[in-house]
Amino acid sequence: MIMKKSIIIGIALLLLIGCSESIFEDDETNKEVFFEWDVENAETGELTNSTQDQPFLDVNRYGGVEISISEDYARSGNKSIKIGYPEDEAGVELKVPPFSESKLLYTRKYEYYAPGWEGNWPVGLKTCRYFTAPDYSVGSSPDAYAYMSEKLIWQSYGASCDEEFAMGMNNAIFNKDLEKMYDADEIFGNGLPYIRTQHWYKFETWMVLNSAVDVADGILQIWIDDVLVYSDSTVTWKSTDRGCPNGNGWQSMWFGGNYSGAICNDPAQTVYRYIDDLYLSYTLDR
Repeated sequence: MIMKKSIIIGIALLLLIGCSESIFEDDETNKEVFFEWDVENAETGELTNSTQDQPFLDVNRYGGVEISISEDYARSGNKSIKIGYPEDEAGVELKVPPFSESKLLYTRKYEYYAPGWEGNWPVGLKTCRYFTAPDYSVGSSPDAYAYMSEKLIWQSYGASCDEEFAMGMNNAIFNKDLEKMYDADEIFGNGLPYIRTQHWYKFETWMVLNSAVDVADGILQIWIDDVLVYSDSTVTWKSTDRGCPNGNGWQSMWFGGNYSGAICNDPAQTVYRYIDDLYLSYTLDR
């Protein structure tokens, strides 16, 4: 009798263990991905609106920037997006088609900086821009729309202009800069607490719009190589004081951005940036 009970208990425990594994494993059906591109199927060569198998609504370039699908470096597969910056304020906007309005937005992309950036890091380099208007616009105070201009490469205006690495970030949210230098204990995949060349960096951003105008409950979190480098749950994305009270949800964005030399002016040579494995979701998929 005791043996039978032991067998029954053992079987029950095995069943519970099996159920636990199925309950706690990642459930892909809960992810709300609406944009994902690994670049592999795109035609190699110059990237334009007519490039075969590219997913962007518009490839908006300026300042003589070079933009192509390249086989120089890749985070996965054999191809990535190659951006060359020959001068100050050169840039490109890879506009994702407008999407359904959402208070929640998660982005992930991988970036690689080729040799040549050493001594040519700009004061700021945009990595993405996010809008609560569907047409990639912001408007003007006092009736602007909430937005964020993400710069995960930032030197501050006190930069020496010959640094070997990028030291921090600065995310502009309309009349306010969320600036931070990377801390010494924030060690990335390159083994260092700052951005250097020749490493694929994993950049993740999670944004939750504040529940109402002037309510300080918005969220901004940023990870680099799975290290949480920024976390704020009191962001007033929509604010009357700052002149940006509009926007009910994130609904447009672009990857890429411009090289802002500011006090450091042009790079001494064209510098090359690579982007791969672009991902957007309404859920925090990490």
